[in-house]
Amino acid sequence: MIRKILVPLDGSEFGEHALPLAAALARKVGAMLHLVHVHQPAPAIPSAGLELVDLYDLHLRRDEEAYVAYAASRVRELADVPASSITLEGGEVATAIREYAETVKPEMVVMATHGRGALGRWWLGSVTDDLARTLKRPVVLVRPEEGKTDLGRRPELKCVAIALDGTALAEEAIEPAVEIGAPFEATYALIRVCPPEMRASYLPEGTSLHGLAFTALEEIAAAQRLAVKGCHAYLDGVAERLRGRGLRATAHVVIEEDPSIGILAVAKERGAGLIAMETHGRAGLSRLFMGSTADRVVRGGGIPVLVNRPAH
Repeated sequence: MIRKILVPLDGSEFGEHALPLAAALARKVGAMLHLVHVHQPAPAIPSAGLELVDLYDLHLRRDEEAYVAYAASRVRELADVPASSITLEGGEVATAIREYAETVKPEMVVMATHGRGALGRWWLGSVTDDLARTLKRPVVLVRPEEGKTDLGRRPELKCVAIALDGTALAEEAIEPAVEIGAPFEATYALIRVCPPEMRASYLPEGTSLHGLAFTALEEIAAAQRLAVKGCHAYLDGVAERLRGRGLRATAHVVIEEDPSIGILAVAKERGAGLIAMETHGRAGLSRLFMGSTADRVVRGGGIPVLVNRPAH
């Protein structure tokens, strides 16, 4: 059950674009938002003198505290959900947030994929990457748009897309996805990307699929049908398990060389408001799920992405 949602902010309008979705979920489940900002000490300037630097750092911290407190008050007023605020002392931003998360123990973290804070002087991008691969809880990544955040907006999740690759590891993203989607009575679109049996990039230079012998083409087509049938059987099994719990689930198999293209295509077709996928917890978003798939989905879709680190 979701009771606490952590939202890191960097002082920028970009970072605040995580708030509407976090607030919508909090409102549905009766959770509280914990807005957190990390203060980084002012850089030492030898010519300015230690006293002047300390004074500047004091004013900077007060501005940051006022910013995150004001953000929390706006959430309470405009989004109608409870919200607290805290400014942490930190050298390494991701470490400070991770340690705070271990203390507060939120069930979920919602944050923008990138931003530039005039106050905090840190980039959300690298922090997002670090937290997505190290936090022991689901992280929802929201790609920010231009302009101010509309805290009065109430997003609805009519469909949640879940990317699966046929492994038990990938299926660990299902439960966090259901936990988010259930309060919205969402439909779950299960996606399995089936790679083409013969990829054009593998053919000798100057040849094409059309140039292959008829028998070879038949063999390739038969192998492709068999692979697709296996993917359908797997997804249908997962969908039946969800339907057995009273959830609405659909299965979608896509033949595509680049998994991210297939995932985004189905998510767009189904009108998904969230894409869920498992991570492998390795360094860098570019290696979180099936090679560079997570990175491409996060950067290429404009749809919030839930990345879930496996429990083992």
